Amino acid sequence: MYTVEGPALVLGSTQKASEADARRAANSGVEVLRRRSGGGAVLLRPGGQVWADFFVAATDPLWHDDVTLATGWVGRLWASVVSSISDAGCSIHTGRLVADRWGRLVCFAGMGPGEVFLGGRKVVGVSQRRSRDRVRIQTAARLQPDGSQAAPSAADDGFDELDLLDLSDVERAEGQRVLASRCTSIPATEVELTRSLLAALRR
Repeated sequence: MYTVEGPALVLGSTQKASEADARRAANSGVEVLRRRSGGGAVLLRPGGQVWADFFVAATDPLWHDDVTLATGWVGRLWASVVSSISDAGCSIHTGRLVADRWGRLVCFAGMGPGEVFLGGRKVVGVSQRRSRDRVRIQTAARLQPDGSQAAPSAADDGFDELDLLDLSDVERAEGQRVLASRCTSIPATEVELTRSLLAALRR
């Protein structure tokens, strides 16, 4: 598990650096980084998510050759945690990646295998880095620092992924409407959600 100490816009492996608005990011004090997995951008903020990675060796019973099925157990784990916190109705995406333009731009606007949804809106993103010997399953559960359940655009720091991407004002407004309908946050703090996840792992 990882703790985020400063805001960063993390581009997905397929995104170009030019998709980020470097000026807006710099003015907001947000570092622009890249990861080697996943497709869309993810905004990391102190207290704004629980970030947990899981490593599975190819010899482990949890290993699966099929990338669509490999994250099923992680999705079920996260779903059990989310369900214990909210009764809004929790589900897991079990099919292949589904991503339109907005899903390719922003991770939480798409649907990937093992990802968790609350009331039909995404709250846990999942990606993989695979080798012949092991898989690293990267997960991030979206939440608000104050533990309230609010739309991602209502973050206390005043920005989200779309604010930091190279988009026109019209595109940004359209994207905000799309994200509001596709993703939300878990009503818990980072400490509360971390404790719930660790308890679920022990069980």
